[in-house]
Amino acid sequence: MELNVIRAERTLSLLTNTYLANTDTVKASVGLVLDTVLSQNLFSYMGVAGTTAETAKRYEGAVHKWIARISSLLVGKSSESRMAGILLVKHTTLQSPPIFVENASKWTTSLLNMFGKADVAAVHVAALQLLLVFMDIVREVPELYREIASAQVPRMNQAVLALADKNSELVDTALELLMYSASWFPTLFRPSIDKTETLCLRMLNGSMARASGTTCKRAANCLASLPLVGGKVTVEERWFQYVLQTVGTIETCIDRVMCAEASVANAEARQVMPGMPAFADDFIVSIPQAADRITSMAELLVALLSRPVNVDVPIPVDGLVAVASKLALVPVRVANSKSNRAEFALVPLLAPQLQRAAIRIMAVLAIALGDYMQPFLSAVARAMTAVNTRHLVSATTQVALYSLMQLYVERYGYGFVICLPKELIASAISDLNVQSKRQVSATAGSALSASLSSKKRGGRSRATEVADSEGASNMLQIQYTDVVYSALKTVLALLKHTPTVLNSSLRAQIDGQVLTLLMLEMVGGLSSPAASCSLDARYQVALCQCLEASIMSPDPWQKAVVPHAVSIFSAGLDNPSVAVRNACSAALAAIEPIIHARLPAQLRAPETEKDFEQEYVVPKTIFGSQVSLSAGLDGSAFTEQSEPTRLSAEELHEQEVEEVEEEVEANTKRFKNFSVQPVSTRSMSREKLQLQQQPSATGAKSATSFSPAPAVPTATSAPSGTSMFASSKPAALSTKPAVKPSTDKQQESNDDDEDDDIPDIVMEGSDSEDE
Repeated sequence: MELNVIRAERTLSLLTNTYLANTDTVKASVGLVLDTVLSQNLFSYMGVAGTTAETAKRYEGAVHKWIARISSLLVGKSSESRMAGILLVKHTTLQSPPIFVENASKWTTSLLNMFGKADVAAVHVAALQLLLVFMDIVREVPELYREIASAQVPRMNQAVLALADKNSELVDTALELLMYSASWFPTLFRPSIDKTETLCLRMLNGSMARASGTTCKRAANCLASLPLVGGKVTVEERWFQYVLQTVGTIETCIDRVMCAEASVANAEARQVMPGMPAFADDFIVSIPQAADRITSMAELLVALLSRPVNVDVPIPVDGLVAVASKLALVPVRVANSKSNRAEFALVPLLAPQLQRAAIRIMAVLAIALGDYMQPFLSAVARAMTAVNTRHLVSATTQVALYSLMQLYVERYGYGFVICLPKELIASAISDLNVQSKRQVSATAGSALSASLSSKKRGGRSRATEVADSEGASNMLQIQYTDVVYSALKTVLALLKHTPTVLNSSLRAQIDGQVLTLLMLEMVGGLSSPAASCSLDARYQVALCQCLEASIMSPDPWQKAVVPHAVSIFSAGLDNPSVAVRNACSAALAAIEPIIHARLPAQLRAPETEKDFEQEYVVPKTIFGSQVSLSAGLDGSAFTEQSEPTRLSAEELHEQEVEEVEEEVEANTKRFKNFSVQPVSTRSMSREKLQLQQQPSATGAKSATSFSPAPAVPTATSAPSGTSMFASSKPAALSTKPAVKPSTDKQQESNDDDEDDDIPDIVMEGSDSEDE
């Protein structure tokens, strides 16, 4: 640590004594000094432990020399020294707020004194930005509030307003400083509220809308922050008054564009912004001025609805939706008008400007109001349809319209789409068909004309060569535009949020176009004008996302696009763009469960007799009913039977054994009836007939003594590792157990009993033939 402090002390001493000592050389060396201050943390060792007292004293001395030197540069005689002092003070403050706390009062006074002197605009802009940094620190430090804020903020506001009146180049920075001052110090800002409002309205009267959109936006944000100041009028009243005045001003401008005079009742009820200059008498000047004022007032509405006011305010939603609809319908009404007024010839030129203002108002309503816009979605849909009029729309307006449509689809889903006309959805899908053309080189064209004009020998081969050269020179060129990108994003929102709205023909059109573009990109047959730029990556990402969304929301009559999508996404993993690779990887991960479907978890049979007993007891204790096992040849599982009385374990076991034996006997008899056996039953050995009857006797014995029967696979005699639900083999096909031979009388009796059941045909390869 001490070594770092020593290094910082030596660096500061070098910069102060060498590069900042002479005022004339500061301009040439200020870049090196700033680079050193920014790259090395030279002001972070004030009061740091781990250093000796002598080292800390030398470091503090170097810091004080630095502060004294930059303070003198701040009040220097030349503009270069003052600019250098402002920059060095700014970065010193950002690196070490404790240094600013010690010198805040002196530096703030120096900056405010600088505003009263004539200087270049760059120095004043840098001074305003430095004051903004100071106020941001002061509002968070209670110790400086009384010393700096209470004493300097009112003076700062007045100085900034006077500076903005004198120099129009400083208006942007001055409006930004006034906006933050009104938000951070509302009580101290009250003496300057009237002058600030006048300054903002002067920028919003239509004079700056076309010249500087940034100035118009900053003036709107500054005016929207004035309700926070309070005073004689509450925050709610001032905010609502601004909204009504803005809406009234827009309606007045619409009447001017339409060359309509408002009725007396509407004119008296309508409120307009104060201080707005009157329209010129010449319509060539007044109608563009009205359109520019509409744009400025739309920016003010956006600022009023988007900036927080920290209180509940009443919002006239119906009036805002109505004024947005009026703006959207102005070009359509003029186009359908039968009047031959010369003023209407200017409206088509101003139609994109008016439509974009309407789009901005509808967008901020969706963002600010949320679900409160549900009752007005049909009106918004009608306004969008009016904006989408093909003979009046521009590319910029189309991009804004598709972005607005995407916003409403994502926010309201089917509630909005059911109000949206199908023509607007079809329009977005049709814009996916990007412009394409064939380019033929000049040499190929000249060769083709020469071959057609001359009929010399070898003409057939010459024509073939020309055709081949023409095919090689042909190249499909796709012109990606912002309209195509916005249409892709809109279609993506429709596929994700409202896929059933798109019918089969629209889905087929989307899939065909997206697959065509992606496959051409994959095989290298696509040449874009910006192929070497990274701008093409966002189009490819949007195409991949559209294809993924189409697969994840399939249509019942949709053609199989999954194989093509898998090949496209697999090829996209080798794309040089990281965004395209990530999109393809995410799409493959989403399609993986579709290609390799997985069954849900299934119930498995117990492996041991102990597991069977546990699986039998648990359902019985839960449901309070008898659970029986059917382990026949059909592989049936547990069946639940409710009985009024419970059986004992021994009776239940006997009942299960009897049921299993009956099933085995029935299956054995059915096997013998349907087996194809050759020739004669008399040749069958009597031992085998006795063996086929043996399981019943053995099963009866096991029911009393609970010993496993060798030939019958009952539930109690299942071996470990075999399934209890597997089909049992008939006794006639099972391995012969060690059975004691019976007497002749028993064989004869068995023979007589079984004569009717055994068929006369003996199966080939039976035991009788083997004997």
